[in-house]
Amino acid sequence: MRAGRSPYVCLAVLSAALVLAPVAEAQIADVDTCINESSPRIEIAACTRVIEYWGDANAQIAWAFYHRAQGFTVAGSYDRAIDDYGMAIRLRPGYAHAFADRGLAYYGKGAYERAVADFDAAIRLEPADAAFLEDRCFLLAILGRFERALRDCDQALRLSPGDPLALDSRGYAHLRSGALESAITDYGAALKVSPALDTSLFGRGIAYARKGNRKRAARDLAAARAINPKIDQQMARLMITAPAGL
Repeated sequence: MRAGRSPYVCLAVLSAALVLAPVAEAQIADVDTCINESSPRIEIAACTRVIEYWGDANAQIAWAFYHRAQGFTVAGSYDRAIDDYGMAIRLRPGYAHAFADRGLAYYGKGAYERAVADFDAAIRLEPADAAFLEDRCFLLAILGRFERALRDCDQALRLSPGDPLALDSRGYAHLRSGALESAITDYGAALKVSPALDTSLFGRGIAYARKGNRKRAARDLAAARAINPKIDQQMARLMITAPAGL
C-alpha cells in the first residue's frame, strides 16, 4: 500500500491564488506548508488556516482538505482524515486521489470493504493509475478475493513494469492463496528492485517456511526484522505469521 500526492495540487493552488488574490504573504506561506510539510501537526495547522482564510465551502481549496486529511492519516486520526477526504470529494467530485487516499484511511481503520469501495471509485475516474490498482489488489487479497486481486496486480504491472510494491502485493496474494512458488518468485523480483523491502523479505520467508525450507526462511525473516522490528505484528494483522521457532 502506498499514499499518493495529487498531481493536480499545484494547478489547484495556482488557480486559488489567482482567483482569490490578493493574499497576504503569511497566507501563501501557509499554502506552501499545507502542501509540503512532512510533520503532520504542522501540516494540519497550516491547512486549517488556509481553510479558514478562504472558507470551507470553496471548491478551489479542495486540495487543502485533501492535505489536511493526509496529515490526519499520518497521525493515525483516521476518522478525521475520512471526514476531510469526504469534504474534498464533495467540493470536487472527480478527485480520484481523495477517493484513493480515503481508501487508505479506511485501510488504517481495518475497514477493508469500505477501502475497496473507495478504490473502485478512484479507478473508475483514473483506470490507468497503476498505484490505485496495486492498492486495490492488496486490499482484495486481505479479503480473500484472490482472483480479482491478481487481475488488479497484473494490470498494475502492465502499466508499471517491475514496480516492487505491485510485485510485493501480488506476492502477498499468491502467499495467501497458497501459490507458494509464485509468491517466492514475485517477492524475489520485488527484492531485486528494492532489497530492503521488509514485507517482501518476510513474505518470502513465510513461503519458504511453508515449503519446509527453514534455513532460507530464517534468513529472510531475520533480514526483515532487522529492517523493521515491528514486522511480525504488522504482518499478523494481514494474517501472515511466522511458525514457532522462526
